[in-house]
Amino acid sequence: MQWAIVIAAFLASAVEFVEAFTLVLVARITTNWRSAIVGALGAVATLAVIVATLGVTLVTLVPLDVLRFVIGFLLLLFGLKWLKNAIQRYSGLKLLHDEGAIYEARVAEARARGEPVKTGLAQLCKE
Repeated sequence: MQWAIVIAAFLASAVEFVEAFTLVLVARITTNWRSAIVGALGAVATLAVIVATLGVTLVTLVPLDVLRFVIGFLLLLFGLKWLKNAIQRYSGLKLLHDEGAIYEARVAEARARGEPVKTGLAQLCKE
């Protein structure tokens, strides 16, 4: 077995897990646990159906080299787009994101509308 491939796949899966878990936590913070868990289970079920129906069919009907080329090309396009954005931000042609200021502005808007605002982990621990 090629351990480098196994380790690379595991690390890529771990990154995706962290991203998915972050989305579930965001759904929890903005709504409730029930909605977050139902959404996560719905996503897992949808992914399982897609893999079960298209996974084997795609691999058997499309040659592996063509599949690798298409997926590699799409990844290259996404990567080049992110690289372009990074270069534009670094050079000053595109504004940097100030996540703290964006968050504070949205919290102020919610408070102005009279909505209850949950802020931070301290609020989560109280519930």
